Amino acid sequence: MSEPQAKPIRPLYFVASYPRSGSRWVRSAIFLMVAMAQPNPPKRIDMRNIDNIIPLDSHGRFYKEVTGKDASELGETEVAEARPLVHQFLASEHKGFPVIRTHAIRGTFHGHPTFNTSVSSGGVYIVRNPLDVAASLIDATGMQPMRVIEAMMTVDRRVRSSVHNVSEPQGSWSQNVASWTGVRQPEVHVIRFEDLRAQGPRELKALAAHMRIPVDEKGIANAIGLLEETHKAAGGKRTARDYRETLKPVHARAIIEAHGVQMDAHGYLTDKVLAHADITREAALILARKMAPKIAN
Repeated sequence: MSEPQAKPIRPLYFVASYPRSGSRWVRSAIFLMVAMAQPNPPKRIDMRNIDNIIPLDSHGRFYKEVTGKDASELGETEVAEARPLVHQFLASEHKGFPVIRTHAIRGTFHGHPTFNTSVSSGGVYIVRNPLDVAASLIDATGMQPMRVIEAMMTVDRRVRSSVHNVSEPQGSWSQNVASWTGVRQPEVHVIRFEDLRAQGPRELKALAAHMRIPVDEKGIANAIGLLEETHKAAGGKRTARDYRETLKPVHARAIIEAHGVQMDAHGYLTDKVLAHADITREAALILARKMAPKIAN
């Protein structure tokens, strides 16, 4: 009797970011660009099932598939051990796109790799100004600003398991960003969310090239139009967020003092930002470098 043949691997492409940094937007853009690359692209696309087509890799149902246990029964070390197996499962069994969202750091979790590179073709990392991230988190959760800022500063922070998702190692904002972008690698494409908002066609063209999606400029324009329609229908804001409406200068200064090194690396330590926080660039970087060694990996 012959052995059952292993199912072929479709290498996973990860859409990664710290929470509230734009990964949902990019995931939708990828879905639409793939649709627009078809010989007869549809004029309208149903986006309601996208959470199943391009899901989060922390969803509990995947962990049940590989462990046989409900996600609520899994301890953190069991989750860490199962992560590479989940990626193997998603690369060989998942019926959606071989594209997965994640908010996890690149590194290790209880001694296990957070990403199974043997079944991955790379990914895109979306980085967003942490001042806007903090403002978005405050608006979304209703938490007090300093609680959000403290969470964004917490090194090796793990998000607790919930009804649908298992525990996830997100780290601090700087730790998360540095783990994906600190050492640039060709398999990881980096996008600033602000550039995506300002220069959508250019940024999506570069992303499509990195992912080898054969979509032309007209297809990208159509994808952007559909994204805007979906965003508008969902009640999303048409103008960019202004963190100054949510964060007082003392809040902005706390974020800069914690994350100034990575902010500077990605062009966020601007005169406008420094003026709002009432701090000089030199002082900001001196204070931020004291935090940087704790965030190095």
